[in-house]
Amino acid sequence: MDQVADKTGVVVIGSGFAGSAAADQLVRAGVPVVMLERGPWRDTVPVRSMGITDPTPFPRDRGMWKTTLRSVHHRWLGRKGLLLNPRGLIELFVDKGLSTVCSSNVGGGSHVYSGVFRYPQVESFWDGFCPEVTDRSMKPHYESVLRKFDAIEPSADLKIPHTAAERFGPDDPVGGPTSNPPTWLGFLFPENVGQPQKVVNEDGIERWQMDYGDRDGHGFFGAPSGAKTTVDFLYLAPLLGRGLELRDLCEATAIAAIGDGDTPRYRIDYIDHRTGETRALQADHVICAAGTMNTLRLLLRSRDVEHTLSGMPQLGRRLGGNGDFFAFWDYNEPGLDLSTGLPFHGGFELKNDPSPRMLTGGGWPAAHRYPLPRFLKERIKRAAFTSSMGVDAMDGTVSIRKGRLRIDFNPDNSPIYAQIKAAFRRMSEVTGRRIFFPRDPITVHALGGACLGRDRDHGVVDGNGEIHDLPGLFVADGSVFPRMPGGPPTLAIAGWAERVGARLAERLRAGAETADRATSA
Repeated sequence: MDQVADKTGVVVIGSGFAGSAAADQLVRAGVPVVMLERGPWRDTVPVRSMGITDPTPFPRDRGMWKTTLRSVHHRWLGRKGLLLNPRGLIELFVDKGLSTVCSSNVGGGSHVYSGVFRYPQVESFWDGFCPEVTDRSMKPHYESVLRKFDAIEPSADLKIPHTAAERFGPDDPVGGPTSNPPTWLGFLFPENVGQPQKVVNEDGIERWQMDYGDRDGHGFFGAPSGAKTTVDFLYLAPLLGRGLELRDLCEATAIAAIGDGDTPRYRIDYIDHRTGETRALQADHVICAAGTMNTLRLLLRSRDVEHTLSGMPQLGRRLGGNGDFFAFWDYNEPGLDLSTGLPFHGGFELKNDPSPRMLTGGGWPAAHRYPLPRFLKERIKRAAFTSSMGVDAMDGTVSIRKGRLRIDFNPDNSPIYAQIKAAFRRMSEVTGRRIFFPRDPITVHALGGACLGRDRDHGVVDGNGEIHDLPGLFVADGSVFPRMPGGPPTLAIAGWAERVGARLAERLRAGAETADRATSA
């Protein structure tokens, strides 16, 4: 690249749970951060109250088909895939054995998550990979994230409709609700159910309390009301202009190591989607937090295509889909409207089935806004969005072949997927309601590929999230997971990213103090 790159101290790539939690720790410690986010700000009540200009609406109504898909990657679409709309919400990686779904916007996956936080369902999730990273050492970070989100455990006082406890009572032939492990919800619930109010926090951010009947304020395709807690206004808004510079619609394409061994430094090439120009940044420290698939794509492309990074022999290994498997449960009961309430209706377990998995149920919020015939919208309202999570074999790989990102994953190696399919069939037989599901799993929780490990032969990053071969280059998202959590990974991702940001902030603060003492002497 011929142009002169801007120079800064720390660059964070990605603004979702991972990037926001890491940046929060750094900026609050006095460390300036430049954040690159490939997607746009979304048009929500909180974002408008922040004074953000030109936000992009969530997919709704007739424009939904145009604004939903950002890009699609498939072996038939060439090495770059098909970029449909840089402001689109969803990116698809379609491959044999496992397909993945990613989001794209300021706030990342927090706009499309179900608002659920859980500890990893697998005991000793972090133990045994790096001595300094244990379940015990991570617990304070989990607690910090839960406090930040003001997340609460569900109770009868909230009067949430269509919960698993309500739908799967003690005499239900399918099964019953499960509360293990504990669940916390990241929503702003009203003080008086049915009477939501607009509230303003100390930073001047406006948002609406939850309205169960709204059907449009809290869905998987975004929460315009702000009732679902997202990181764009929770983490990022208080940091803007106070040490955080956020460049939206700026997509990192490659990272290059340009410093020597004593003073590592990196150049980040990125595309400004507003202008189409390719630009660059130089930084002493880079945190990759673009989500598993895009962090892996960025690191693999930099190493194997651009040849601007080296090492990382374990990169792309041990990828898993967290046992994700999605189904459409066609209840079709007259008068039923599962699109109200929360997008997540709770977990349930089948009767007389000891299989280690978590079945969850939910509705389709904003179904009335889908550009579909009326009869089909009514049918969707009477259906449940059903999923299951569990521990798969985590034996997939991600690589770059002929310039294209390639996923190699065989679901037959993971008994969890056969168990899930069998469970769906049993649910259909017992209830007499059809359940539709794909042949191969589709995951929104691709994890691993840049795993935590004690050295370069056992993983990609160390206990600080720093890549073994590349000092100053960090990974803060779910690609570092050493095993599958078996449940929603949001809390573990945000907790890990907080740890990465806090450790780097401590290092930089100690280095600055040492430099000050040397100057004084």
